[in-house]
Amino acid sequence: MKALQLTKHFTEGFPRDASEYLDNYFVISEVDVPKPSSSEVLVRVERSPINPADLSGLKGTYDASRRPELPFTPGAEGSGVVVSSGGFLGWFLVGKRVAFVCPKGTVWAEYALVPAVNCISITPETSFDIAASPCVNPMTVLGFVNTAYDGGHKSMVHTAGASALGKMLIKYCQTKNIDVIAVVRRDEQVEELKALGAKYIFNTSEENWKEEFKATCAELNCTLAFDAVAGDLTGQVLHNMPKNSVVKVYGGLSEKPCVIPPSDFIFQNKRVEGFWLVEYIKTRSKAKLFMWQREIASLLPTVFASSIAHVYTLEEVGTAISTYTQNMSGGKILFAPQGLDKAEKGEGEEGKGKEKEGTEEAEKETEEPEKKEEAATEEGEKKPLAVSGDINWIKE
Repeated sequence: MKALQLTKHFTEGFPRDASEYLDNYFVISEVDVPKPSSSEVLVRVERSPINPADLSGLKGTYDASRRPELPFTPGAEGSGVVVSSGGFLGWFLVGKRVAFVCPKGTVWAEYALVPAVNCISITPETSFDIAASPCVNPMTVLGFVNTAYDGGHKSMVHTAGASALGKMLIKYCQTKNIDVIAVVRRDEQVEELKALGAKYIFNTSEENWKEEFKATCAELNCTLAFDAVAGDLTGQVLHNMPKNSVVKVYGGLSEKPCVIPPSDFIFQNKRVEGFWLVEYIKTRSKAKLFMWQREIASLLPTVFASSIAHVYTLEEVGTAISTYTQNMSGGKILFAPQGLDKAEKGEGEEGKGKEKEGTEEAEKETEEPEKKEEAATEEGEKKPLAVSGDINWIKE
């Protein structure tokens, strides 16, 4: 099968020139189709998004303590069709269209191994595009809202207000009667959020945003914030929130350290904490996580739907990443590992035949691993399918 593998970290940032990516940073390798264990299923990947966490992984800065060795295949979630199961746990999923999250993070490839419990069945009406972001953003939203519930909060600040996650958070909180104070950077982002029905939007490019932000936080008694930016913005937000406020930092888009006035800690009893979805999920019960899965599945076509900007093949990785990094709030960028024509046909009646064809093809390949290994060894072309580390959003 075909897999996109990172061979060099982007330590100097992401080039704007799309032609610099393949060969310099990525290679497209032919690797063996992996064989699922008793708790896993093999998914033919139709779509997979680029997320901010993926960019951190490409730079080598995402959880450096568990940084995978190069080369490795990135990608944490996606949508596709289950083509085989390694055991009883996933047999009922075979042939089903699913959204999934992959703990081994090897999704930017034609096939991926996924724990059966990490798959969410999707309806024929839900496109692979819409289902491609089933876990990272929706589960982060649920994590934020449950954190608010646990602390008795009726409002929250979010500093990536115009991001896909930010828009999702606004839509979901409208159904839960939680006020979201969205912080954005540009005028057009303000208009986008107004169109979603957002009530409280602050543009950091406006001169008096801090004073108005402070007044709104005081009016709503908002003492909880989630920050994806870091840098100076963390301190600006915390400083203008009421006494006893907490900012939970879950990203570092500015790539700068958080700057906080010491007086806020000393005299205002304010705090800065981290929020990492991987660790947060470990504090939730299996019953709660199952309920989250059911809720996500029901809301994927509506509240948890992301706008899609572009879909690219694996060979177009340079265009995909450069487009995403230049406008991260402009809609999701997706990969189509099967190729655009094949993946698009997989959405309709003709696609059902393709799903069956893909299932038979994958089963045929996994039935004869010894022969494939011997042939590849003789040709000297076999390469291992490396993984990108622990991204296990659903506990087994």
